Amino acid sequence: MSIIIPQDEAVYHSESLKPRGLLKRISPAEFRKNRLSPYFWGQRAEKKSPTFSLETGYREAREIIGNGTTRSIQTILERGQEVLNLVFDSLDNSTVNSKITVVPLRLSDELQQWRDDQLKLGRILPHKGDGLLRTSQEAIELLGAQDWAEPLLTNGALYGSGFANFFIGAYDAETLYSNYAVDVGFFYEHGYHKIFPEFEMLVREALEDPHARGTLGGKERRDVAGMGLQYIKNKVMLEEKYKAQLTNMTARLNRRDGYLVYFCDSSILGMAGEALARGYDKAGVMNDFAFSNPGTDIVDVGSDIYNSELFNSILNTADITKTGIITEDSLRCVYDAYSHAGAKMFNQRWSEPGARMVTALYSWHIQDSRHEFLRRALLGYPMRRKYLSEQQEADWCEAFDSSFHTTGFSRPMKDACNGADPCDQVKLHLDQWGGSTLLADLWWLLSTRTVEYASKGVVSSDEEKKHAEELRLAMARAYSLGLVDEMTWLVAHANHHAWQVNYLYEAAMFGSLLDDGGLKGKLDRSNI
Repeated sequence: MSIIIPQDEAVYHSESLKPRGLLKRISPAEFRKNRLSPYFWGQRAEKKSPTFSLETGYREAREIIGNGTTRSIQTILERGQEVLNLVFDSLDNSTVNSKITVVPLRLSDELQQWRDDQLKLGRILPHKGDGLLRTSQEAIELLGAQDWAEPLLTNGALYGSGFANFFIGAYDAETLYSNYAVDVGFFYEHGYHKIFPEFEMLVREALEDPHARGTLGGKERRDVAGMGLQYIKNKVMLEEKYKAQLTNMTARLNRRDGYLVYFCDSSILGMAGEALARGYDKAGVMNDFAFSNPGTDIVDVGSDIYNSELFNSILNTADITKTGIITEDSLRCVYDAYSHAGAKMFNQRWSEPGARMVTALYSWHIQDSRHEFLRRALLGYPMRRKYLSEQQEADWCEAFDSSFHTTGFSRPMKDACNGADPCDQVKLHLDQWGGSTLLADLWWLLSTRTVEYASKGVVSSDEEKKHAEELRLAMARAYSLGLVDEMTWLVAHANHHAWQVNYLYEAAMFGSLLDDGGLKGKLDRSNI
């Protein structure tokens, strides 16, 4: 277990740099020495390439990613597009391919009865929002974001693609802004191109940014991002065409095709291209970007039954598609498989770029004005397991067999925490960080207070909004102070707790089954 020890006396202010690219710059107001690696790696004193750890597992991911070049990713995207086409074609002709097709879904009688009972009690989950709420002026000032492009300043974009980039760092401050502008392309799938007139120009300028393309991994990042954006545009076109036919349907996939499609569907593949070009473990990168799907899908299970999403990674598993009946037991089996598959990423590998990206998803679900994670967790909290299991880990290809059915396999997780809140590892880190009140408050917002709210079972929209904004400001403040590694570790460990300790993700999964169905026959994006 790595302990990061910030030294307050070693704080120094970032140097003023003249913009050299087409765009602006992003940087913490302060930097701290003794980071795990330089935040802006283009300023590295030594010119030799850094050494990155090699992941010994992830066998299938290693086979798929190959040599990790841009051409390898293009091949993966081409196969992903083939799978998309086969699935959507099967809506017109069910005999196109008997193995890759769509399956009608329904809740088991027991789950349907639970849902009906909850709805009668008024325990109803509003359908997903659009995430377009502009972030607060206080957060904008903390981040020095007053002159950033408008598409970058929504809660959805800033605490999603934005903080994923802020957790990782970049070659330099100009490239960090450019990278964020590239990755806001993720929100094409959320309809941002219909909301912001400057959206497509912003993304195009960032993709073509000559300064950023000249940095280590910058060309690969932008080439891969461009290919990934085309994949997403193709998927959106297919969804628009067939949206009236997609309610209560899901795609049947095998494990390998699921892995491929989820990697393609991450929508921010440029990050993967850069990480591979910098020398990070290829299989680890493949695994992490594929895991970004279950990292989001777990809170969208019920919503995606209605809102025309065929590629929910929980619903695509053979546990569900074999019969098309969603049972409590099948959901728990799939939940456990994914929680085990993500364990190494959030614990042993949290500092790698792909893991940092996935780490940002948990806080994003609370902050994005779209998923309303707190409401989902509260509504489903009575369904979460009541006992604390031994923390486990497994590779994706161990947790699922080749047909994409759960295997039940896992092994005890290395360096597991004691499961308290705060746990022994959080206490140790906070102590080593000098008892920072800001970081202690950040953990409280991420975990302790979230569990307290969900467990009370009393819905308060005002409390949810207050909680989300306090978490936004705490993370913006931590970033401005240069506490990037500390914040990332805390959010990563909060992810782990949500999966395997307090089971907030399990609660949110069941809470999602109470979706009001307001997006039935529609897509979960702005359609202005």
